[in-house]
Amino acid sequence: PPPPLNAGAAAVLASLADQDTPVHLDAALAAEPAVATWIGFHTGAPVTDDPEGATFAVIADPAAMPALSRFRLGSDEYPDRSTTIVLQVADISGAALSLEGPGIDGTAHLAPHPLPANFVEQLRANRGLYPRGVDLIFATDDSLAALPRSTRVREGGG
Repeated sequence: PPPPLNAGAAAVLASLADQDTPVHLDAALAAEPAVATWIGFHTGAPVTDDPEGATFAVIADPAAMPALSRFRLGSDEYPDRSTTIVLQVADISGAALSLEGPGIDGTAHLAPHPLPANFVEQLRANRGLYPRGVDLIFATDDSLAALPRSTRVREGGG
């Protein structure tokens, strides 16, 4: 994929996006026209400037990411109509975050970085909206980690 779209985020879009799933690109990605062209060619997905109108959002600059609440949160009737945010990060290995919830046997650990400011607090608020809320996928060039809205997150690893 063309930079600054990383290989992990590109794989997610190539696998999940299609002509019926609008994609929002942050400013860093939108500034490179080849990214939107690549998405259109490989997925048929339209690109939107509106985070609330997006099925998927790809963020290359975590420090400038809008608050999670600015994305489509779904509704009580249709919680699946929320945005999945693909957050490009440099690394996900380590234990900066402890994760518990459905699909996790005990506690899992993850250390995505860099992260937006107040990210753990935003994740807690997002979980409080359940069944509404956004889902996240952390993407590096060679790794992916999904963080559904149902996951309980706390800082500190084990």
